[in-house]
Amino acid sequence: MATNGRMSVVEDLVKYLDTSMNKLNRIWTEIGIVDYQRKERAQTAMLHLQNLLEDMVQEEEALKHQITKRIEKYTQEVKSLCSELEIPQFEPCGKLSMLQCEKDLRAKVDSLSGEKQERLKTLKMLKDQDQLLCDAMCLTPYYIPTGSTPSNDQLKALEQHVNSLKTEKEKRFAEFVSKKKQIVELFHEIDRNPQSDFECDVICEEDTTFLLSTENMKSLKVLLTELEEQKEDMQKEVCALWDRITCLWDRLEISEAERSHFRKDKSGIKPALLETLKAEISRCEKLKFDNIQRFVEGMRKEIVEWWDKCFYSREQREQFTSYYNENYTEALLDEHDREVQKLKKYYDGHQHLFESLEKWDSYFRQMIEMERKANDPNRFNNRGGKLLQEEKARKKVLKDLPKIEEDLKETVLKWEAEHGCPFLVEGVALDDFIQRQWTAYEEQKVKEKEQRHKAKARLMEEEMIYGSKPSTPAKKRFLTTPTKTPSKLRKLDDGSCSRISVQLNDTTKTPMSCSKIQHSSVFASPSMRAPMSASKYTPGCKTTRRRSLRGNRKVLTERNMGPPPSALFSHTTRNLNLPTRASCRSSMMPRGSPSHNA
Repeated sequence: MATNGRMSVVEDLVKYLDTSMNKLNRIWTEIGIVDYQRKERAQTAMLHLQNLLEDMVQEEEALKHQITKRIEKYTQEVKSLCSELEIPQFEPCGKLSMLQCEKDLRAKVDSLSGEKQERLKTLKMLKDQDQLLCDAMCLTPYYIPTGSTPSNDQLKALEQHVNSLKTEKEKRFAEFVSKKKQIVELFHEIDRNPQSDFECDVICEEDTTFLLSTENMKSLKVLLTELEEQKEDMQKEVCALWDRITCLWDRLEISEAERSHFRKDKSGIKPALLETLKAEISRCEKLKFDNIQRFVEGMRKEIVEWWDKCFYSREQREQFTSYYNENYTEALLDEHDREVQKLKKYYDGHQHLFESLEKWDSYFRQMIEMERKANDPNRFNNRGGKLLQEEKARKKVLKDLPKIEEDLKETVLKWEAEHGCPFLVEGVALDDFIQRQWTAYEEQKVKEKEQRHKAKARLMEEEMIYGSKPSTPAKKRFLTTPTKTPSKLRKLDDGSCSRISVQLNDTTKTPMSCSKIQHSSVFASPSMRAPMSASKYTPGCKTTRRRSLRGNRKVLTERNMGPPPSALFSHTTRNLNLPTRASCRSSMMPRGSPSHNA
């Protein structure tokens, strides 16, 4: 098709040249130009045409050369940009003309240059942010070679780095604000002023000016830990001082009004308070040495309490021989003080074991007390569902006691496995101690049962001798209106007494028949032996005889029966668990002490 176009141009040119030469020849003829002049003019015209075409060809050749150079230039730029941007090389289509190829390459160069500028702009923004964040936290900026165009991967990595720095800065700043608040509170609580430049920067400067470097954050954490430890130490010291003061107050028997007056406005843990407490301790110590004997006796009571809490056996208690020393000196006081501290330390080191043991001991005592109430014959006299409540409580204690005992044994076994030594209760192993308590409990039950049988037998014997006690009080017996006249009643009483006396003198009657008769009134003993009050008896006076019989029966009952079963059971309950804990408390007191004398 290009050939057809070229032939058409040539034809048009020949046609135009022929027409133009014909016009020139006609003009030359009209002018009168001779032939040789026409030939010269025609050659001149041809020369002009030849030069014009040559110029045109040269110009087009130059244009072609320029286009070729531009194509080469754009190709190089595209290649360089693709290499810098780390993208695949651009290859123009081979069938395109030079102008189209130049156009495509120029468009590609513009596109890649725009992308490069955008990357450089993004790189500058991210690097500025990275530099600010790194300066705030004293970190090293993300490295990208200077003068190079970053790749997409590099920009993504830098962006992630900047985002992580932002998150880290926010985290550090929040941590700094929180810890600064705690530090300021601790400074106020312990009444401390900043002592170093770092502490001044933390306390006095603005939050935004604090350098959130790794070292500063570590120093901040160390400062907070130091202040917390100092506060804890001061709290322990204050608690120890208050405990010491309370102990001294108790031993010196300081009044509650004086204690309250001293405690007023004395809260916190500031150094001024420590000095005040130490001054009070010094004052009490001076009073203590002025009252050594009273102090020692008070400490002995405290030692007994700790012995009970630590379940010490009699042998363990007797090892502290200073307990019996009556030479009250400062050395004796110091020995008692060391003993108290030793017992406190021992109890604190095994507190969870003793708490479990005390819980079991409490339930065991509740079980014994409830068994005593269940065996009390007077328990049916209550009202308001008290029996039902006691039965529910008794069932609960009997249900929980085995679980508590099992948990206690497991706790002690675990402790013994960890420490490699046995845990002693009253000088024996826990299993032996518990078995001893149950054995003592069963023996006491058997003993109480025997005592009840003996008391019942003695009561029956007394009733057979002196007659039974009236089941109805005298007041109520005579409140009813008599259905017979006094004369008839007197006759009836005389006849009934004669018949009853005959029955009593009849040895063929059984004791049961005598018992039935005795329940109606108070009668004389069937025995022929005269009563103890026979010398005081006036014949014919029935009232005097009845009073003497009742008095004799009451004296004999109190002498033979002894304490009632409920009192025996109550005494057994108090002393069942620990003879050394309850009974040795009085035996361990010195003979000259007020408690021992009491």
